[in-house]
Amino acid sequence: MKKDLKLAPSKPYPMGVTRTENGIRVCAPFAQNKNCGIVLFEKNDKKGTILKFSEDMRYGRVFCAEISGDTDKYSHYMLFNGKHMFSDPYAKYVDGLSKWAKNVDESEIRCRIDEEPYDWGADKKPATKYEDSFVYTLHVRGYTKSPASGIDTKRRGTFAGLCEKADYIKSIGVTAIELMPCYEMNVLDTTLGRSSNAGNMPEGSMTLSAGKDKNVMYSENGSLKNASTVRHKINFWGYKKGFYFAPRTSYASNPAEADIEFKDMVKLFHKKGIEVIMQFYFEETETEDMILSSIRHWVFDYHIDGVHLKGNSQAPAIIAADPSLCDTKIWYYGFDYGKLHASYAPTVRTLGEFTPDFLYATRRFLKGDDNTLGDFLKVMLNNKHEAGIVNYICDYQGFRLADLVTYEHKRNELNGENNTDGENNNLSWNCGIEGKTRKQSILSLRSKQMKNALTMVLLSQGTPMIFGGDEFANSQDGNNNPYCQDNPTGWVDWNMATKPLGIELTEYVKFLTKLRFKHRILHESKPFKLMDYMACGYPDLSYHGIEAWRPDLSNYSHSIGMLYCGFYEKEEKDQDFFYVAYNMHWTPVSFALPKLPEGMKWKLLSDTESSESEKHVHTLKNQDKIECAERSVKILVGVGTPVKKATPKERKKK
Repeated sequence: MKKDLKLAPSKPYPMGVTRTENGIRVCAPFAQNKNCGIVLFEKNDKKGTILKFSEDMRYGRVFCAEISGDTDKYSHYMLFNGKHMFSDPYAKYVDGLSKWAKNVDESEIRCRIDEEPYDWGADKKPATKYEDSFVYTLHVRGYTKSPASGIDTKRRGTFAGLCEKADYIKSIGVTAIELMPCYEMNVLDTTLGRSSNAGNMPEGSMTLSAGKDKNVMYSENGSLKNASTVRHKINFWGYKKGFYFAPRTSYASNPAEADIEFKDMVKLFHKKGIEVIMQFYFEETETEDMILSSIRHWVFDYHIDGVHLKGNSQAPAIIAADPSLCDTKIWYYGFDYGKLHASYAPTVRTLGEFTPDFLYATRRFLKGDDNTLGDFLKVMLNNKHEAGIVNYICDYQGFRLADLVTYEHKRNELNGENNTDGENNNLSWNCGIEGKTRKQSILSLRSKQMKNALTMVLLSQGTPMIFGGDEFANSQDGNNNPYCQDNPTGWVDWNMATKPLGIELTEYVKFLTKLRFKHRILHESKPFKLMDYMACGYPDLSYHGIEAWRPDLSNYSHSIGMLYCGFYEKEEKDQDFFYVAYNMHWTPVSFALPKLPEGMKWKLLSDTESSESEKHVHTLKNQDKIECAERSVKILVGVGTPVKKATPKERKKK
C-alpha cells in the first residue's frame, strides 16, 4: 500500500465502489475471507496499487472499507481474492468490452470508479397505463446495424442509432420500446468450453493464467482444453449473466460515454411520450441483493420505466415487493397476486403478464385449425384487474411475422446445430409454397394473413406488442432462433420498409393504432362482462355469425363477428359501435349484421382483402349483412346520432 493512502472500516451496503468526500468507498463480496482487497489503477497504469483489507472490515463474506488520501488520481479498479483478480459484479461501468465480439480476457477488463454526471432536466416518465400502451420490442444492435437503416456507420447498432428511429417508432403509434439485454457482458461464448466472461465466473474465481496463454481453455469438467477444438459463438441476444449495473459499451457510438448515450436515449423517448422497458436475465442462483440493487440502479439512475424479467423465478416477487419500485412496470410469466397484494394493493396496474397464450391461440386460428375459436375468443378478451396482459403473435423467439406465413419448417442450419435448435412446433402456414416465391396469388395471401395477424394483436383487449421490423415484413429467412446471428439474418432489413408490401403493412399498423387509441371501447381497462348491464339493448361485447346474435361456436367454426357497443362509454364522442368480422375459413362467409340503434348506419372502415384501409370508407348499401372473403377480416363502424326513445316515465307525462 502506498503511504499516502489509508484504509478504514466502513458500514456495509450499498455494494460497489464509489467516491466520497473523504476518498473512495469499497463494499464488495468475496469467495474467501482471507487475502481480499482492491487494486487501484491510474490512467494507463497496468500494474496498479494493491490495497489489502483487514479483518475488522469484514461482514460475513463482504468487505467494506473507505480509502482516504490522494485518491483522485485513480480512475479504475479491480478486486482480488488470493492470487485471483476479478471484476466487481456491482461495477457501474466496465471498460474493455467495447469492441463487439472480441474475446476479452479478465486481465484486460477494468472497472471504472466514476460515473459521469448527467442533467436530466425536466425529464418525466410517461407512466402510460397498460390499456393505453403499444409495445415495440427490439434488439438495439440488430435494429439499426444494417446499412439499409440509413444511419451513419459509426452510429449503426447503437443507442444513438436507435434515437434516429425515434420519430419513426412514434409515427406507428408505439408507446413503449422493450430492449433486449443492454447490460454489459462479453458476447463471445463457446458451445463446448466455458467462456472467459467475467460475468459467468463465480466471485474471485478468475485465474489470470488464461490471460497468459490464449490457447488454454477449460472444458465443462474443469480440465484444460485446446482452444482450437472449441467453437466460438457470438451471444447476439445476450440472455446470460453479466455486469448488471453497467451499460453495454459495444452498443454506444462513443464507448467511453455509454452511460450518457443510454440516458440521452431514455430522455429522448420520454420526450416523445415513449416508455423504455429493459430485459434482464438472472440465473436461478443469483442473489436477492444483486437482483434488487441492479433494478433499482436502472430505475433510479437511468430512469427506465420497467423491466421484463427472464430466468430466476423469484426475481419478480423480489422486485414487486420493493415499495420504491411499486410504480415500475414488471413483466414476467405470472405472479402470485394474493401474496404480492396482501399488504399493498396498487391503484394502478404495474405488473404485466407476458405469456405465449395469445401467440398459440391466434396462430392456430389464423392458419385455420379446427377447435380453435374458443381459445381465440378467450385471449382476445383476456384482461385482468390485477395486471396488464401483453399480447403478441411474434416475439424475438420463433418466426418473424413474414416467416410465419412463408415457412412451415425452421431453417436454422446457419446456427451450427444441425437444425436441432429452436422451436419445432411453430404453428405456421406457408400459404401453399414453402419459402420465397414470385407467385402473386401466394404473395397476396401472405400479405393478407400478416394483416389478419396484426388486426388480432392490435384489437385485443390486452396490451399489444410487435417485434421491431414485423410491421414491414422483415424476414429472417426461416431461422426461428437466430441467437448467434450477428449478420443480415439477425438484423432488421430496412429495405423492406420502402417496398410496396412494407409500406402497405406499415400504413395498416398506423391505421390500427389510430383506431384503437381513438376509441375507448377498443382498449378498455376492465374486462368485458358480455352482458347488457346498462339495459341499453346491447351487451358491452357480443358475438355473431351467419345469423346475428347466434354465433357458431362449434369445434369446426372458423369465423366470428364481434360487436363492441359504445354506449358503455361515458363520453358521447366514444359511443361508436364497432363490428369486426373474422373469417379464417378457406371459403367466403356472409355475416348477418346486428341492427344498430335508430339513426345509426354501418360503414366499412377496413378490409384485409383490400390493399388499402380507411381510404375508401363508405356506408354499406346493405345494412343487414356483409360478405367476408376467405381468410380476411373486416372492420365496420356504426356512425350517426342514435334517436333517443322516451322512457316509460316520459311517455306517461305526455
